Amino acid sequence: TVLIALYIINLAGGTLGVIMMSHQLFRRRSQSVMTIIMISLLVLHTFMLLSIPFRLSYYILGEWKFGKFACKLASAIIYIHMYSTFAFYVAIITIRLFRLEFKKCYTTTWVAAVWLLGALVITPVLLSYYGTSKTYHSSECFHFHREIQEAPMVIINYCMVGILVVVCAVLTVIQLSVIYRLAVKYWPDINSRVEFRAQAKSFFFILVTLVCFMPHHVFRVYYIRNCHLDKDHKLLPYNEIFLALTTMCCLDMLCFIAGIAH
Repeated sequence: TVLIALYIINLAGGTLGVIMMSHQLFRRRSQSVMTIIMISLLVLHTFMLLSIPFRLSYYILGEWKFGKFACKLASAIIYIHMYSTFAFYVAIITIRLFRLEFKKCYTTTWVAAVWLLGALVITPVLLSYYGTSKTYHSSECFHFHREIQEAPMVIINYCMVGILVVVCAVLTVIQLSVIYRLAVKYWPDINSRVEFRAQAKSFFFILVTLVCFMPHHVFRVYYIRNCHLDKDHKLLPYNEIFLALTTMCCLDMLCFIAGIAH
């Protein structure tokens, strides 16, 4: 199926990218701001990739064999990975757009803060409350769609969709305007200009967001509004496919290796 194919491609390509990028970073031994962020993305992708075999097992066998906690953890990881990756993408774009310079200690501090927030606050909250308001069969997993109809979940989902769409739209407009201004300024020798190439590469992260994250969030709104009408759960597979698409951002490491974005 499409779902299995997406996860297999992501697992294979993502693993290759993580291994190659790890080797490259180890050889460079750089301690720049971008390197610190890249290492964070590398670790995030690694956690995501480690959870994919469990998902593949469930989709292939049609039965969850790893217990309720593992199910909740696998479900939580995909969302934590998506929003954390998006946060680091925004950081990279912002730093390059406004040519911000941070001392290593400041960068390490805010990156550590992001990790601590995710590890000590968001993850425990998700594991404590996610999938607890309804009763689920132990052989099933990723079927928490019934909880999305509850008012708090609806509000949270709409807020997350709104934040991602607004941030992405604003950054897209700013990034394109900067690229256009530089293109006009340096035409026709734009490819020889380091400044233009840097901004063009930054746009890669916006493209990843638009391709991988945006479809899920747009469909999420439709899914929330029509979930109560979907008695036969026909929308659930589509929701899972769009969710699987978000994990394709793990392939960004291959683009870093190729020099497309780094």
